[in-house]
Amino acid sequence: MAGTHGIHVHGDVEGQVVVGDRNVVINAARGSSVSLRSEGPPPTRRRPRPAGRALPERAPRLLGRDHELAALERWLGQGYPVQVYGPPGVGKSVLLRRYAADATASGRDVVYLPAAGVPAEDLVQEIFHACYEAEDYKPEPARMRRLMGSVQALLVIDDFQGSTAELAELMDAAPGCDVLLATAERHAWDEGRALRLEGLQEESALALLGEELRRPLRDEERDAARRLVTAVRGHPLTLVQAAADATFEVDEGARVTGLANGLSEAASVLLRLLDALAPLSLSPKLLPVLLPMPAGSAEGSTGRSAGETAATELTSLALVSSSSTGYRTTGRVAHLVAERTGPARDAAVPAHPLTAWAATTATRHDIAAEAPVICHVLAAAARAGDHAAVCTLARTTAPALARSLRWGAWHQVLDLGAAAARALGSAADEAYFTQEEEVRKRALGVAVLATAGASLAAGGVIGHIAGAAGHGGAAAGKTGLAAVASNPVAITAAVAALVVGGVFAGLATAGDGSPKAKPSPSAQVTLLAPTGAPPLHSTPTLTTAPTRVRPPSPGRTSRPPTKPATPPPTIRATSSPPTGSSRAPVSCRPDQLGGHDFLEVPAGGGATYEVEWREFWECDDERTLTVDKADPDRDAFGVDVISCPKTPHPGRATPASGHCRYTVSFNPPPSAEAGTRYQGHVIMRDDWGRVSMTLSLYGTVSAASTGGASSTPPTP
Repeated sequence: MAGTHGIHVHGDVEGQVVVGDRNVVINAARGSSVSLRSEGPPPTRRRPRPAGRALPERAPRLLGRDHELAALERWLGQGYPVQVYGPPGVGKSVLLRRYAADATASGRDVVYLPAAGVPAEDLVQEIFHACYEAEDYKPEPARMRRLMGSVQALLVIDDFQGSTAELAELMDAAPGCDVLLATAERHAWDEGRALRLEGLQEESALALLGEELRRPLRDEERDAARRLVTAVRGHPLTLVQAAADATFEVDEGARVTGLANGLSEAASVLLRLLDALAPLSLSPKLLPVLLPMPAGSAEGSTGRSAGETAATELTSLALVSSSSTGYRTTGRVAHLVAERTGPARDAAVPAHPLTAWAATTATRHDIAAEAPVICHVLAAAARAGDHAAVCTLARTTAPALARSLRWGAWHQVLDLGAAAARALGSAADEAYFTQEEEVRKRALGVAVLATAGASLAAGGVIGHIAGAAGHGGAAAGKTGLAAVASNPVAITAAVAALVVGGVFAGLATAGDGSPKAKPSPSAQVTLLAPTGAPPLHSTPTLTTAPTRVRPPSPGRTSRPPTKPATPPPTIRATSSPPTGSSRAPVSCRPDQLGGHDFLEVPAGGGATYEVEWREFWECDDERTLTVDKADPDRDAFGVDVISCPKTPHPGRATPASGHCRYTVSFNPPPSAEAGTRYQGHVIMRDDWGRVSMTLSLYGTVSAASTGGASSTPPTP
């Protein structure tokens, strides 16, 4: 690949994929291109059995978890999605693997997915590929739901780290599947069931110690073991670690010091590397790539044997766990031991060996499998200010992620690469990342509408072209076109942008070849740009609100649906459950308004935009408007109501007396580093507590500083 950094990409990254109703040609040297398909969607063939990640050959033995397993079976059998949550090391992953293994042994179709660091969009694509033989095809959301509607598998998703809105996106993509997932924190959802996993009771905890010691507890050990169990409240990982180092020391500091002093140099280096990558796993394939061995190591240049030996040492002490995805640190003690062994490893350091690996020996499938680690290292290098390393690694890996349809990770890599290119002043690299991002958006059905005097690269208004029934059932739904309908100059520029972008004909047909309805003027969301602020980068994207009605699986009793059946076009849902029904009340039909990007705002500054939500219904609860942050530690978004009609509680599933208007703001703190990317979600709930409106927010900290200046919203 030609570029300012002399980048060359090795392997099978060039080729064509189909996204919705568009062909996308991935070209690592000249950049990608997109064109409308005339032949309709490619053929898809359902796999006889799902082909997800491999489960352990033998189900892990669980002590003291019979009640939890019974609860999972009961709730999933009733048709509820189930979330298992709790602190690290409490046994969530083991519980999920055991349930999945038992379900597989009983003949159920199971798709098991480790989700740490994987965007929800990529999880959806991986679920689709597990169920269908269509490697180079990414269906549009509506067709994805139609295809997945006949799949009645158990989705087991471990270590899900997305937001509540992303969880809803994931579940909506597989309406016929049962869902079991593990998270660190509980998501605020009402349609499913949540199980908080606690520590083991004393009897089970002592039995676990005996199993790990591979012998019964001696009489002289029992009192110390009981004190440890009480002190750690039966925390399974702590008990396993205590048995591994053959001590029941209650003092955590003493245990940490003892473990750190006993580690070999190679194990110490590996533990610090894994701690820097936490909570992600390091695969056996990347172990020799990223692990620099001490000088004079007998294992030679690769360090493979020494790395495996170090991993075995750490695993035997329960400081690292080993699974099909690789090696990862285990909880608080592992982190404290890593700190005691030496200076913290900078997660940005692996950027250079990762680039060399991706450019020389890795295939696109290898790069796609390591996407979470690549994105993690890129973000760390960006925070460290190593913009050249970010730019080089991003350009090396981006084509492979695009070709492999890991488009959630591709978006992250392009975003980080563009910010690094701007920081370096590299116009060629920035142009590449900008072009690739526009190709990604156009392929997904998002067209860039240039306003008068603005270029495509500068932003403009982005409207969603994919027609679908929306909030309130209006066909084709919300587009960005209505926002410029009263401005002849903007209309001319918008039409020109559509024609130049090659997507104007896309308004005529849907992804499955069927005609699309014209946009309805009554179903619009308008985003108004503030005076003095950059042009809007995007307008809300509309997706069909799916149903999750599952036919009964063979040999199982019929279960109630977790969402109501699709209502007639003029109403969203009934406002209360049937008399005597044990089902939860149904909800307003959800409205996903897509995303809005504030582009770049200086640290200490701010930008504010106004949103007019015209599909506000009486069953929407205006009091619940809030920001659901993807990362609570990076709080920079705000939302304030301007005027929303007061509605009864509970309200009817009919349009309210007026529109709901509110402002969203992006105010990065003065201490924020240039290039830092923020993400959040504005949500509103209905009268039964379910999310009924979602608007994704994005913002990047620019290099300039304003000292706290803020833009002001325009007069409507």
